[in-house]
Parts: sequence; structure tokens; C-alpha cells
Amino acid sequence: MTHVVTEACIRCKYTDCVTVCPVDCFHEGPNFLAIDPDECIDCTLCVPECPVDAIFRDVDLPDGMEKYPELNARLARRWPVIIQKKPALPDAEQWRHMRDKRQYLDTGEDGAELPLPEPPVPLMEYQRTPEFTDDDTPAGLLHEHRTKAGVWGRIVLLEGNLRYCLEDGSARAWILSPARPAWIPPDLPHRVEFLGPARFYVSFWR
Repeated sequence: MTHVVTEACIRCKYTDCVTVCPVDCFHEGPNFLAIDPDECIDCTLCVPECPVDAIFRDVDLPDGMEKYPELNARLARRWPVIIQKKPALPDAEQWRHMRDKRQYLDTGEDGAELPLPEPPVPLMEYQRTPEFTDDDTPAGLLHEHRTKAGVWGRIVLLEGNLRYCLEDGSARAWILSPARPAWIPPDLPHRVEFLGPARFYVSFWR
């Protein structure tokens, strides 16, 4: 069995559930959360934490929610993991009692191929980290962090792949490879996620 996020979460995206989850099963989209059925351990801790009663066991789904297990599984494969509580969407209180919200679900698919950020002017590299692997990457890079004002970062893959995830509420993410590095704009919350063995470094520009 697994737990499933249902329609009530749409356009609210309260994240109280994330704080009590003992595994990394929650994934974040633009206006909805999804549970990865392969990661969920069916502990039920998230259920009472949801302010809009959006989470159910897959065997106890309300009428009309039968498609949400498949939807959760599909979106969890695409969206980045969320591990920390964030503010709900600005108009969450206006939407928390609304019903029939499926039409408002933003899967982010229209923006899946958005171009990576690029600096608006030429920059000069002034520093770079050592090379990191999946065995020795600093924990800070795997959690939300940002470069300071005026400093651009650049993630350069030497081997393998990383997922580069923005933590600005947009749920945008890209798969990076040796042929596809990524710029990190100043003061933009982000993190990286391993998809397997990888080797990379981060350089800093201004």
C-alpha cells in the first residue's frame, strides 16, 4: 500500500506533511505535492498533518479520486523531492475549501523544456570547488542553498548525471550531463540531486 495526495492539495500546497515524513517520498510541483509509491512506507504520519485533508491510503480513496495513485506515481518521477517545509501558496486559504480542482493542476509539463538560466553579460571565473562525487559531495549542495548577490555559479559534470532543482516555488528542474552544464543565478535557491554515480565541480563567476 501507499499513501496518495488527492485533489484538495491543488492550488494550496501546504507542506506540513513533509516535516513528519521519515523518508523522501514527497515531490513538489508548481501547485501540488505528489507521493512516490516506491518510497512511501505507509506510516500514516502525514495524514493528520495535512490542513486540507488531502492525503489518503490508496485503499481508502474518496469517490472520484481513483486516478490519483497513477497521477502521484507519474508526477513523482518528474518532480524534485521536497524535504523541508515551505510556505503554502499565497492564495491557499482561498482554495482550501474549493472542490473539482483537477482542471487547475499545473504539472509543469509546459515548462519542462524551458532553457537553463544564462548570465546577461560576460563573466569571469574567480574560483572553483574541488571535484565531488556521489560519495563525498557536501551535504549543503544537496539541500536548498544559494550563491550571494552578484555571484553566478556553474555546475560542470565530468561524469554521470545530476538533477539541478530550483527551490523558488517554480518546481523547475533539469537533468545535467557533461554536455549540459548549468548556470546558477545569484541569490536563487536551488539544490542538486544524484541520479547515479557522478563527478562534478562548481565554479564561481562575477
